[in-house]
Amino acid sequence: MVQAVRVNLSQYVDLALSHVRISEDADGAWILEVPVLPGCVTWGNTRAEAVQMARDAIEAWVLTSIRFGDEVPSIDGCSLQYGTTPERNDPPDA
Repeated sequence: MVQAVRVNLSQYVDLALSHVRISEDADGAWILEVPVLPGCVTWGNTRAEAVQMARDAIEAWVLTSIRFGDEVPSIDGCSLQYGTTPERNDPPDA
């Protein structure tokens, strides 16, 4: 089995952006959907604004998934590298 390449958050966001679907609605707003992250959709008044909003939406999607223990999917064979840090009162591993 091939192991996924581990990437940092910035690289993961760039990977997710490479799968974005962009459309312009009748009012001229730009809609961006990130199909590799179910439910991750955003918009902007301009294409550039929509792309920046997509970056923010992807980061929020990922952080929310981590926070609630949901799976962060691999994208193009790459998985997000993250870990948890022990709580202040947790004893260190022996």
